[in-house]
Amino acid sequence: MKFRCYAFPLLIFAVNIFLLSLLLIEISGIKQVNQGGLGFIVPFLSFLSFLYIRAQQRRRCQVSRGLSILQMINAITFILPFIILIVFIIRIL
Repeated sequence: MKFRCYAFPLLIFAVNIFLLSLLLIEISGIKQVNQGGLGFIVPFLSFLSFLYIRAQQRRRCQVSRGLSILQMINAITFILPFIILIVFIIRIL
């Protein structure tokens, strides 16, 4: 039962890490990857996971520490692509 509330956010976290790595590899120029733009989907997936975790915490009377940590990680993965985009734009200018 407890694994079920963690499975969806952890799956989205794994996908976010994969997409962010594609984005960083393409921006850094290490390898020519054509799927790096998919890294900008990460904020939407993070927001989806954020809403799911919030719904899980509302159903419980006590807030789980693990779900709170996943919320913090979602906040970081939500902001990181925007920071990368801003740095990339500044570098071009």
